[in-house]
Amino acid sequence: MRKTIITIALLATTSGLFAQQGNEEEKIKATILAYIENFFTNDYDKMEKHLHDRLAKRGIDQAGRLSDDFPKSVLKELMSNKQPLPLRLQENKVDSIFIDQKMASAVLTTGYPNVKWKEYIHLAKLQGKWIIMDVFWIFDQK
Repeated sequence: MRKTIITIALLATTSGLFAQQGNEEEKIKATILAYIENFFTNDYDKMEKHLHDRLAKRGIDQAGRLSDDFPKSVLKELMSNKQPLPLRLQENKVDSIFIDQKMASAVLTTGYPNVKWKEYIHLAKLQGKWIIMDVFWIFDQK
């Protein structure tokens, strides 16, 4: 009987941890999607809420060179000069989410209709909210 009670308690604790982990993954995914969807639709104010003030964004361009840095101010300028991509045309996929306490990483596969890239994203949970700290991107050569 005691063994059964211990087993049930362990199962309940484990399933609670998995549920909590799944909930955090959904919050991370929502943060990343809000960032990229609003980037493509040129809604800087909605996107900016998901980025830390000290955001570090850079990547490897199509020529294989490291890009310039893209802090939030540069992203705002870039967004004001590009054509918006409606949500219905976007293909954004978040996977490979890894969480370690109050930090996380994930891979975002995204792009425009003829150009795809991956963004490797690092997040921190600050004041109860997941926020994007770093983005490193590379064009998808497939």
